[in-house]
Amino acid sequence: MIASNEFPGIPELTDASTPLENLGAVELDTPGHDIDADGTLDTETFRTDDAFVVATDTDLDGFADHLTIVDTDGDFAAWEFHHSEDGETHWKRTDNGKLGE
Repeated sequence: MIASNEFPGIPELTDASTPLENLGAVELDTPGHDIDADGTLDTETFRTDDAFVVATDTDLDGFADHLTIVDTDGDFAAWEFHHSEDGETHWKRTDNGKLGE
């Protein structure tokens, strides 16, 4: 289980099947990786007993635009943060499955 004290902005993720639609914005406190090799740190990663999480801020506004969760059994889900025309925000799952299948 991933708790908010492990990654600010995420109240609780249990696994790749956790629905994130109503999660809200996820602030990245200390990006430690440059996932697109442009010289700017834009990604935080962390591990729990059950999963590995990658959170990336592609527009460098301090908030994650992409989240990927990979469970220890290989199940995964990828999510993108969307801004609607009416100002509402939500996460949309863009991919899911099992690694190796």
